[in-house]
Amino acid sequence: MLEQPLFLLVDGHSLAFRSYFAFGKSRQGGLRTSTGIPTSVCFGFLKSLLEVMASQKPDYLAIAFDLGVPTFRHEADENYKADRSETPQDFIEDVQNLQVLLEAFDLKIITAPGYEADDVLGTLAKIGSQGGYRVKILSGDQDLFQLIDLDQQISVLHLEPGKGSSPTEFLAVQVYEKLQIYPNQVIDYKALCGDKSDNIPGVKGIGKTTAVKLLSEYGS
Repeated sequence: MLEQPLFLLVDGHSLAFRSYFAFGKSRQGGLRTSTGIPTSVCFGFLKSLLEVMASQKPDYLAIAFDLGVPTFRHEADENYKADRSETPQDFIEDVQNLQVLLEAFDLKIITAPGYEADDVLGTLAKIGSQGGYRVKILSGDQDLFQLIDLDQQISVLHLEPGKGSSPTEFLAVQVYEKLQIYPNQVIDYKALCGDKSDNIPGVKGIGKTTAVKLLSEYGS
């Protein structure tokens, strides 16, 4: 039996922000060229991406980015991500240069107006797995755990905070070990206990422990 081709999907903004805080915020002024061009994102992003490509050896690769414009979630709730601070200008410039570099490497960048990178990743992951590909998603975002399937066609290479650039692969078993819920329960879990990073309030009085207890008892 032939081995399935590997389709590696990369959460562009997740990896870019991780690189920015690792190399741009951890030292005075961050990484820059001699003429002052910020390079923290470019350096950190490509370092992590090349390491993962070397270890995973994907047959196909695509990188999804947010467009920085309102999405259907903002239309549904004006408070969505409303408490986030303004994106630093040096980060924006660095990401723009990064995308030029990625295109020079002939790496496919995919965006969709009105949608986030997560939506693009979810769509491509489903299409890829249904088309016979083994799909792995590189991200630091636990929201993407909901895409992991029991058939082990889709997994997440999760970049844990403070654990360097080597990701941990998450299948359904690893998700349960970490969160005490299964991938198909992540949506309900987030709805119950909320998500501060996205300014989603959740259900009043329900935290992570109670959410896990309810989902353990009722399933959904």
